[in-house]
Amino acid sequence: MTIQDKLKDWAKDTAAAYHKLANENEACNRAFYTQSDLSKLNKYPELLILGINPKGNCKYDYPIDENGYMGQIQNEKWGIPNGMTGENLLKGNPFECDKCNWPIWNPIKILFEKAGALDMLAEGNHAYSNMVLYETPCEKDIPEKAWSLLSQTYALIDILQPKYILCLGKKNTMERLIAKDSCEEVLPGMLYKGQYKQSTVLGLPHPSRNAWSKHYEVLAHELRKIIELSK
Repeated sequence: MTIQDKLKDWAKDTAAAYHKLANENEACNRAFYTQSDLSKLNKYPELLILGINPKGNCKYDYPIDENGYMGQIQNEKWGIPNGMTGENLLKGNPFECDKCNWPIWNPIKILFEKAGALDMLAEGNHAYSNMVLYETPCEKDIPEKAWSLLSQTYALIDILQPKYILCLGKKNTMERLIAKDSCEEVLPGMLYKGQYKQSTVLGLPHPSRNAWSKHYEVLAHELRKIIELSK
């Protein structure tokens, strides 16, 4: 099977699982999606970026009300009038074309550029998704039941087989992949390193909190060292 064959099967199963839970559990009636367009991957990406979950406050299924608020299903831009399909899930977030304006993207680009690893962010060489695909206003709002679908994220990682996994946030990203006591603290409170199967896992504070701004040079230096050692 090609990587696309595997991703199509994964997306079909994942869309069905998230759709089912959204319909059965009101707390999980949240819009859900991956971020980057996985249908464009024709090889195993060198880098997988993993956030905790998408930030937003859109429900999955919610008829348009008098204020114009609507659910993801009702929003024509998503193209899912009958619910999420594997094909649509694989294509990711239709608003990803605006990612250069996202609070998280420029810090990532600056860091990898300073580390001499900007090629990892080239189209087809990286993927971007989340541990949980349901969007919520804040991390603390993630429904407890949503974590029951974490196996779908593990399955995605196993398909992509990235050389590096960059976790944005430590507790609910990196520590969901590897045991807390096996995380090596490279830079106190800033950079952690571990291993998930064949992938080198890196944990950083979420960049939208402006945590990187005073540490780019030292972070880039350590990232460069890690990349050189793993070649």
